[in-house]
Amino acid sequence: MKPIRAIHQIEMTSRCNLRCRYCTHPKMPRPKMDMTEETFRRALHWVKAFQSVRPHPELNLAGIGESTLHPEFVRFTHLAREAVGPYVDLVLATNGLLMTDELAAAIAPAKPKVWVSLHRPEKAGPAVEALKRAGIYSGSSSDPSLAAVNWAGQVEWHVSAPKGKPCPWITHSMVMVMSDGRVTRCCFDSTGDGVIAHVDDDLSAYATSPFSLCTNCHLDARPRAVKQEAA
Repeated sequence: MKPIRAIHQIEMTSRCNLRCRYCTHPKMPRPKMDMTEETFRRALHWVKAFQSVRPHPELNLAGIGESTLHPEFVRFTHLAREAVGPYVDLVLATNGLLMTDELAAAIAPAKPKVWVSLHRPEKAGPAVEALKRAGIYSGSSSDPSLAAVNWAGQVEWHVSAPKGKPCPWITHSMVMVMSDGRVTRCCFDSTGDGVIAHVDDDLSAYATSPFSLCTNCHLDARPRAVKQEAA
């Protein structure tokens, strides 16, 4: 087990406006909800606390959900930038269904790096162009086709992503804050089995480790990967 070193992701919402068969979201048993502002601010508190000890290069404002659905998406994006400062990458991912020129312009001052998933090309295309006009388009993802995973055995889908690479979550002791404020060891966690704490806890006293999902994951979460990093 290794002490938590970074909040890598904050799941602003666990709701989604698509039902992709290669995603765990349609059958996700944990609550589908928007994160409260109190929880979001508490998560950002821990982002800053861990950053002050060991700088982490990125904060990802996504999870198992579509971040643009959150009613405070724009304001939360700016709060996150204020918390991490100007030198940490602020990453967002969207399916593009709700992305417009107005929305892109509203978040542009926070200088996020926005990725568009190509789940719905007829929506993703205009979203890409809107983000380009705002100067915040970072790239597009077609992973379900080109680097597919089965969410560590949680869905029936082929795996074409490289297998056996060290798990970055375990190797770098990163965690994700879920929409309800619980802290999990992996962004694939659709059940809550990987939960180790809550943002209201003293996260500096908690550690991360492999858990049930790691058994069927394409990534290697064995402790030896952590030992190599520490050597």
